[in-house]
Amino acid sequence: MTVFLISLAITSHSLYAYVASQTPSHLTITSVASTIIFSLLLFSRKYYFFSAHTLLLSITIFAIYIHLFTPAIHAIQISATITYVTPVIALILIGRKTSTCYTVLNLLPLYIIFQDLGTPSKNAQAELLHNAHFYIHTFVFFFFNICIPLAVWRTSLAAMHLQQHSALLEKQKNLYRKFFQNAYSAIILVNEKQQIVEANRKAKQLLNLYHHPLPCHSQLIFNQAIGDSGQLYKRANSILQIDAKERHEKSLSAWYVSDASEQFHLQQQFKALGAQHHQTKYFNTQVNLPNKTWLREQIDIAVKGAAPFIVAIADNQNLKVLEHGIDAEQRKLLYKHINKIFEHHNQANSAVAYLGSGRLGFIAAHNGAVIDTVKQWQQNLDFWIRLGNLQYHAKYAVSVAAYPQHGYSAERLLKNAVQACELRHSNVLYSVFDFSLKKQRLGRHEMALLLEKALEYDELEIYLQGKHFACGRLIGFEALARWNSHLLGFVPAGEFIAIAEEFGLIEALTQYIIHKLCQTLANYPALSVPIAVNVSAQDLEQDDFAQQIKAHLQKYNLAASAIELELTEYSIANDRAHTLMQLKSLSQFGIKLAIDDFGTGYSNIARLIEYPINRLKFDRSLLDKIDTDRNQHALLSGMVKICAKLGIAALAEGVETTPQRDALAQLGMQEFQGYLYSTPQPIEQVLAPYVLQLQAH
Repeated sequence: MTVFLISLAITSHSLYAYVASQTPSHLTITSVASTIIFSLLLFSRKYYFFSAHTLLLSITIFAIYIHLFTPAIHAIQISATITYVTPVIALILIGRKTSTCYTVLNLLPLYIIFQDLGTPSKNAQAELLHNAHFYIHTFVFFFFNICIPLAVWRTSLAAMHLQQHSALLEKQKNLYRKFFQNAYSAIILVNEKQQIVEANRKAKQLLNLYHHPLPCHSQLIFNQAIGDSGQLYKRANSILQIDAKERHEKSLSAWYVSDASEQFHLQQQFKALGAQHHQTKYFNTQVNLPNKTWLREQIDIAVKGAAPFIVAIADNQNLKVLEHGIDAEQRKLLYKHINKIFEHHNQANSAVAYLGSGRLGFIAAHNGAVIDTVKQWQQNLDFWIRLGNLQYHAKYAVSVAAYPQHGYSAERLLKNAVQACELRHSNVLYSVFDFSLKKQRLGRHEMALLLEKALEYDELEIYLQGKHFACGRLIGFEALARWNSHLLGFVPAGEFIAIAEEFGLIEALTQYIIHKLCQTLANYPALSVPIAVNVSAQDLEQDDFAQQIKAHLQKYNLAASAIELELTEYSIANDRAHTLMQLKSLSQFGIKLAIDDFGTGYSNIARLIEYPINRLKFDRSLLDKIDTDRNQHALLSGMVKICAKLGIAALAEGVETTPQRDALAQLGMQEFQGYLYSTPQPIEQVLAPYVLQLQAH
């Protein structure tokens, strides 16, 4: 504003000179200068620094222009005066650095004046020097009346602003302190020496800082770290967590602290749940061994290792005893021993898992022939162990698939090992997968389809084998199924019955035999002895099995004594309550019940007392050495005596020689079945002559 007023005064003076002398040159320049300064004054409200710099540059440019091109002495004097005070103006308007720049810049007009460069008037220099007092008075007037008052005014204005700013800062500081103290979060201020210098109320309560005068070292509070994160600390009965650290100054940081006790305990619970889930996913708690999921992942790891190894399936050959003869704790002892076997062979990269139903799966490294490795592992898994009061023979049949010969993935290797296991012959204890086994598998599946069609089109026949007293008198028959396929020829009973059990056809086969037998017996009402039919465990698992037997007898108007049901020891071991209910229902109806192949399982006569059993058929394995083995002789003798006391008939199976029969008869055995007396024959060829003989008598 001051520069504008001076410029306006110069313009007025130029206007007066113009009116007096009619010379417009300096009037134009002063008018333009006044206009520019006025415009800068308006712009300065919004663009202050731009306007200030432009003003200073304009003064310098106009001063040089006037000095070089204007002959008027008073104009040169004024321009020189203003030029020399630009450093002061720059200091007032902008600052020290800009003032210094204009001080250096003023050396140029000073040099021009002293060297009289370009001055239009010849006597200009002399006149300028002659009027030196004019400059001195002008500088003094300008300095003391304008510059110093403006500087003082600016200083007082800055001091006022500073005071106002300090008051505002104090208010803000009080406000921030209030917010700091009343903050919901616990906040502490820590210096560069890790000392707590300030804490809000929440932090003092949480950290119990009322008993620790500040400043105090942070290690007194955060001294027992938990975990690897470095953010959790244990203090008394709580868990502290440092949520964040904010550095506000070079030597001061704000730490946000919270009570993470509940969160920590929840995390621990989640970890426990995660561990439990991991155990459920990978571990079988009933036997304390890993499961199939774990084994599959171990196979994947072994595949990535690229070293040769085998994937094996081991089936327990004494499974019935394992499942029904020993309790859960004894089974755990067995699998603990098995796990120790694999730990002993851990250098061979072996690992074992439980796959269910007594089946084990494991991987093991091998360097030589696969068959040699399989034999070695079969021997490792063939041992005797004492389980409580029981001496148990753990005997496993091992079937394997080898990497990389038989597959490159866990799924393929496991599937091939299972196929090798399923197609292994029952009398073989080890086998190696062969791609030809797939064809055998397809062949068994095709046989199952043919068997299903055979049941549908009545292709099976019933053969009978007699049961006799020692004298030879007939006391009954056993019905045996025979299959002479149009495509396969004669199929052994052991083979197609195994197919029926494997593919879920055994129930249909049993119902087929009973139906066909009852249909045939309806033609021989004079028959006075029962015909026995073999029943599997799967048959007894049906809820309506007893009702189905009764329905067949009632359909053909047959007495309940016309048939006898033969069950294995194992078939009455599953779901004992359900089986007992079924057998009692059949016994009350009048159907005789027998236990077939007695002695091959784990049952004993005392255990069978609760079942309504009428006959025990002793397996031929108990009779093979009756003439030479004294222990077998004594055992069988005692069992026959117990049967006699319980009113249970004792029958010996597989009697083929007269010495066998005589030795058994001496023990008290009265009933016999075997080739010594009769061979299986078609039902019509047996019943027709027998009934005729009965009618003749």
